[in-house]
Amino acid sequence: MADYASLGSRAVALIIDYIILGIIIWVITVPFGAAALISMRTLRDPMAFSGAAVLAVSAISMIIWLLYFTYLEGSSGQTLGKRVMNIKVTKESGESLTFVDALIRTLCRIIDMLPTLYIFGIIIILLTDKNQRIGDLAAHTTVVKA
Repeated sequence: MADYASLGSRAVALIIDYIILGIIIWVITVPFGAAALISMRTLRDPMAFSGAAVLAVSAISMIIWLLYFTYLEGSSGQTLGKRVMNIKVTKESGESLTFVDALIRTLCRIIDMLPTLYIFGIIIILLTDKNQRIGDLAAHTTVVKA
């Protein structure tokens, strides 16, 4: 029987991941914010550029978020947060997950986040025998101690 990761270790790993993601996104998107501020003083229609900058930052942030979880979990079964917490994602069979599995898990995070702060995901983890969230159920994966 697999040694499933606890809700607590998964939560700490997720917090670590979001801190890392926040730093990455901040570093990459700060130039857009600076450009928006400069445009407010120099362009005829600064709001048009500001709106485009917000849209660009949002799109870049979503892509980084999607790539972070999908690439790291698809390649090693571990995000940086999971590595720190010594847990990993595997198929229910114990095999390594594929990039498609990782993408499914990542896209299902949107559902898990509802209504706020992963409340739905937490409830599902608490109700399943293998501590699985919606993404795990959809991709037939589970998070275990590494």
